[in-house]
Order: sequence, then C-alpha cells, then structure tokens
Amino acid sequence: MPPEKYRFNRFSHSVLLGALCDFGCDSGDLISPFSATVLGPLCSAAVQRDWVCAMDHCWARKKFPPQLVPDSAYHQQDWHQDGALGVTFPAQAGEVLPMTELLTCWIPLTPCGENSPGLEFVRRPVRNLLHFTELDDAALRRRFASHEFCVPVLAPGDALVFLNGTLHRTYARPDMQYPRLSAEYRVFPRTSAPL
Repeated sequence: MPPEKYRFNRFSHSVLLGALCDFGCDSGDLISPFSATVLGPLCSAAVQRDWVCAMDHCWARKKFPPQLVPDSAYHQQDWHQDGALGVTFPAQAGEVLPMTELLTCWIPLTPCGENSPGLEFVRRPVRNLLHFTELDDAALRRRFASHEFCVPVLAPGDALVFLNGTLHRTYARPDMQYPRLSAEYRVFPRTSAPL
C-alpha cells in the first residue's frame, strides 16, 4: 500500500503529483511546466490576476483501457467540470451554484487518445456548473451537437489548459492496448487558492 502522504485513490488510480519526488523528481521539476514561455503567461491571461499552482490539488494519474482495469474498485472518470471542486451539490438540480475559480493544465506523460485512454471534451463553453444528474453521457449527447465532442490525440509533453466549466471525461475504448500516465495541475487565483 502506498504511503498515506501520497493520497492514493483506488477509484481514479491517482496519487498527489508530489509523490514523484520520492522517485527521482525534485519539486523544481514538477513545477517546471509553468516556467515555459507559453504556459505561465497563458495562466495569467486566463485567471486575469496573480495565480498559484496548488500542489495539494495536482495529481499523477494512470488510466486503463477496459481490458486492463486493475481491480473492481477502479473506474473511468465520468463527465464532470473541475469547477465543481469543493462544491456541495443539493440532491436535486435547480439551484445555480458558483464554480470554484481555477483552471486545469493537463499533460500526458505517454501517448494518449489512440492506443491508450485520453480525454474527451465538449468544446462549447459552459458558464455554469451542471448538476451531477445532468452529466449522463446520453443526456449530454442530446444537449450538445456531435461536432462539439472532441478527443485530442496527444504526445508526451503536449499540454491542455482548460477552464473550470469545461465538460470532460476519461476516454477509453475496448480496442486500446496500453494504459496512460498523465500529470494534472490546478491553478487558482492567489487570493482564493485552497490551503
């Protein structure tokens, strides 16, 4: 069993990104994507104020195609919005809840989207949190046009940066042959970053 400080999650097969420091990375390596000439300014433009990458909300994840699932506890991440982080939903839809201010930087560490699981997105901006009862795949496919669904094919070192309202999920097909590794960073306005 991994040490408790890694916060290993059997359901999503993820650990805090900082766990990689015990395997040869240093903290400077982990935060180095934000020193890139594009990523730092992109975060500043999107957040429109001082921002911070909150390492307690950054994850290393391993996702499996259906035939390689490690145990019955594991499941693919269904449709969601990262802006739901920390939000408590009522049992029924109706009330419009404020989104958590953040953006996500997602970096594949292995090729993904063709022979290993990737991410699927709805390309239309969504400005409000959808209630969990509205996130069924069939319901979303009725709500959005087929051309608004997108599965990017990515190589190691590519990066996707998306806003808090972006609808996305793990994309995996039975014919995929390999697991996927990825790093996920969460960027918050400095004044409202979680502790």
